[in-house]
Amino acid sequence: MAPSASKTAAKTKPADLTVPPSPLDAGNRSLKHYQSGLSPFRFRLRNRILPVVRKETQILANIQAKVRTPTLDFYFAWSANLASHTFYVLMLPLANWFGSEKLARDLVFVLGFGIYITGNLKDFLCLPRPRSPPLHRITLSSYTAQEYGFPSSHSANATAVSLIMAVKISELSCSTVAKIMLYAAIAVYYVSLIFGRVYCGMHGFFDVLTGTAVGTVLFLFRHWYGQWWDSVVVLDTAGRWGWFLPPVLVAAYLILVHIHFEPVDNCPCFDDSVAFIGVLIGLDLSHWLAYKTGYFATAGTVGSPLIVPFDFEHLGLVKTILRVAVGMTLVVSWKAVSKPVVFTVLPPIYKAIGVNLPRKNFEATAFSAQTNRQIRKASISNLDAEEAKFIGQAKDAVGVQDDIDYYEMIGSGGSEAPPDRSAGVFKSRYDVEIIGRLIIYAGVATASVWGFAVVNSTLGL
Repeated sequence: MAPSASKTAAKTKPADLTVPPSPLDAGNRSLKHYQSGLSPFRFRLRNRILPVVRKETQILANIQAKVRTPTLDFYFAWSANLASHTFYVLMLPLANWFGSEKLARDLVFVLGFGIYITGNLKDFLCLPRPRSPPLHRITLSSYTAQEYGFPSSHSANATAVSLIMAVKISELSCSTVAKIMLYAAIAVYYVSLIFGRVYCGMHGFFDVLTGTAVGTVLFLFRHWYGQWWDSVVVLDTAGRWGWFLPPVLVAAYLILVHIHFEPVDNCPCFDDSVAFIGVLIGLDLSHWLAYKTGYFATAGTVGSPLIVPFDFEHLGLVKTILRVAVGMTLVVSWKAVSKPVVFTVLPPIYKAIGVNLPRKNFEATAFSAQTNRQIRKASISNLDAEEAKFIGQAKDAVGVQDDIDYYEMIGSGGSEAPPDRSAGVFKSRYDVEIIGRLIIYAGVATASVWGFAVVNSTLGL
């Protein structure tokens, strides 16, 4: 792999890179790489926006050089996790567990479609992150750094979540001082994530502004039309679909997966989109079943068909904490158990039926020469790469780290050896991972609603 400086944030200084010249034409190779992989329209649009991304680089480097400290490196590297999809998978169920299904649905909607829309835009335009060097990229793992830069998913997530929580706070019947403190906490959360993307060298201003716009639009749609949306996709108040709603709903979400743009490089944006589409499927189907059966409305005191029963006065603090522990255990256990099961069952089915879901950078399982065991191992490894975001210390990297960096460096007139493809986030990738990922993340939502309700009812929590 290309030389890079990778040390803890506290000890790192800008690296003096000495690299061998590239055997490729530094003037044309990057242009041809994207011209051959993109449609004429996508390529022209990319070329119009790319100068904006490049123009920001030195400005961002100057800002980073002036404000960097070891303490801020640590803070912004870790606070970035507050807008990662792994964090949301663990935290989003809390709203549903404590009797606020509307908040849970609001957050899952804006985050799910935020990840999907920003991931689509990233793969549509294939625009790089700000160049390194001169920037240092400060992160906990290489997974996020392997994505395209435009637009910023973190900014979209942070904006939508902050606006939803601000509205929620305004509706609380608490003291003015308490509200001010809650608003301040939201402000710290938002500024930490937005400025942190610039500080860590992960995004430029254009990336952040566009991500903020996406998050704002999603919030406004959910705020104005959320009740209508839920009445159509979950409650079926018009009575048009009946028991046909689940297959129609799943088919609609699968279409979103199918039409997701394909990138030129091996970028994990699509995988994050699939994961959140899976969460949307699981939550919508779980709430549809709750509405149809009336299970929660009968068991609870509120009478809402979607609210998992919860009464703090009846449970008390200890049982409430145990309730959360049980929920977290269910979610984590589902992911741990479902991955090996799903990727043990699906590959032989794909090979037996001849399933072929062609997608760039994904090998057809049905026609692979690899054994089912090898496919299973690779697929589980790729899903595990997402969870590695929380592992390790803040890392400071300078230089080419992946194909996206390499072609951007060539296109900017630099020269450096191409990255070692075997050292990337993903190894061999198979189309079975797409459906497998949908099943696993749909199960996360189902476990956090129905699994949680049934287990806690049994345990008296």
